[in-house]
Amino acid sequence: MYSRNITITILIFFLGALIFLQCMQSGSLTNDMRGKEFAGYSQCIDCHKDIFHDYTHNNHYKTSTFTSSQTISPIITRENNTVTFINDQSVVVEHKDSLFYQTWYKAGKMIESKTMDIAFGSGRHAQTFGFLNNRQWYELPLTYLTNLGIWTNSPGFPINEPYFTRIIPSRCFECHASYVSVIKEKTGPLQLEEKFNKNAMILGIDCERCHGPAAQHVQFHRQHPDEKLAHNIVPIKSLNRKQQLDLCATCHSGNPVSMRSIFTFTPGDTLSNFYLYYPGAKNSPDVHGMQLQALELSKCFQQSTLTCLTCHQSHSGKSNSTNFTATCFSCHNTTPHAIAMNKENKGCISCHMPLSSSKSLDFNNGTSGKNIPYLLHNHRIAIYPAILQDKNTGASGKEPKP
Repeated sequence: MYSRNITITILIFFLGALIFLQCMQSGSLTNDMRGKEFAGYSQCIDCHKDIFHDYTHNNHYKTSTFTSSQTISPIITRENNTVTFINDQSVVVEHKDSLFYQTWYKAGKMIESKTMDIAFGSGRHAQTFGFLNNRQWYELPLTYLTNLGIWTNSPGFPINEPYFTRIIPSRCFECHASYVSVIKEKTGPLQLEEKFNKNAMILGIDCERCHGPAAQHVQFHRQHPDEKLAHNIVPIKSLNRKQQLDLCATCHSGNPVSMRSIFTFTPGDTLSNFYLYYPGAKNSPDVHGMQLQALELSKCFQQSTLTCLTCHQSHSGKSNSTNFTATCFSCHNTTPHAIAMNKENKGCISCHMPLSSSKSLDFNNGTSGKNIPYLLHNHRIAIYPAILQDKNTGASGKEPKP
């Protein structure tokens, strides 16, 4: 009887140990704050180390970050840390007590000062900053324009005085982050406020934002390390053209009416189940955020199977105009114009996707009231009859040929 009890005890112990080990193995894949179906990007590194290393230099990965001295110090100089406003007002970017602030002064007296807690934008073109107050995110009054190396009034902000009360809603994070935890609290009759948990945010666009939940994928390949065919995940190349475009268009098709959180979008989903576009949105797309609508107006798009991935290397942190030109020449390699441009080593996009001023993002630098153009390449591939590229005013000229 005694030996039988000992045997049962040993069996229970080993069974418990086995269950514990299984829980530990699966638990390592279920610590992601989005839920147990997500693995977390750190789990991707074991098998995709080189790809992940490249991706950390990609603009999507860096599209939002918590600020640090490494990211802010390089863009602050004594000669260029102030934007002035009328009535002896200014906003100064300051470094105090290991933190960075945007501080409003009036007649030399400090009116308001807020920490620069978060940065939106990779910094390739610009970065706008925000601060957290009472679990709500607010946009700060100054934006840094990388190409010009200047601080300027944040887009759409008033020109007469600094502005610290613009709320950053969760919708902004849907295209600048991979996850945010937000709850809606009732603050009055028919009034709700979004409240964020700073410790429950995944900034930047991580692997699973585009590839979908990967816990089962990681678990399978850890158990079958010699299997080279991807299991339990949707390869992007396996998606049809519409599905690939819908995936990119979650963040590159404007700011439509959102019917469902885009955080729940996975590869293969239909975008029209999430977004409702305004009538006429496709007619005159802005160069900022509406790349898909502009691309759809192009004959190159209409007469081919072209997708975003035809030109863009989604994991690479490098943008090479030579690669873009090579893609163009995969079709346009026999015309006299193409042959002549190739001999002169001239790229295609500077003329056929010219830098153009955004109509939705307008910057001004306070006192002078001068509008500063925000220049991006136009994704409407076309013949532009008169391109007058002026770095001060942006590309101008006649409308492209249809």
